[in-house]
Amino acid sequence: MSQTPTTKEKIKEISTNNRKTLKIIINKLKQIMDGKRDLMYSDIINIIIREGFVGENYNQIILWCNYKIRLGKTFVEFE
Repeated sequence: MSQTPTTKEKIKEISTNNRKTLKIIINKLKQIMDGKRDLMYSDIINIIIREGFVGENYNQIILWCNYKIRLGKTFVEFE
């Protein structure tokens, strides 16, 4: 069997490149929200779209957020 990860496996775990991009987005969101409420996966998707971020990293982050939302997780859990 092949050792290359499937698309579903790629979506489940976010890559290192995407983690760096995600940290930048989360820091920007924290400044905007100023601790008024917990950060939601939909907030990440909304800022990517609102700010017009384009690229494969951003597409992967949107897919990852949608995956988490479909699992029933609303709020971002920091590790």
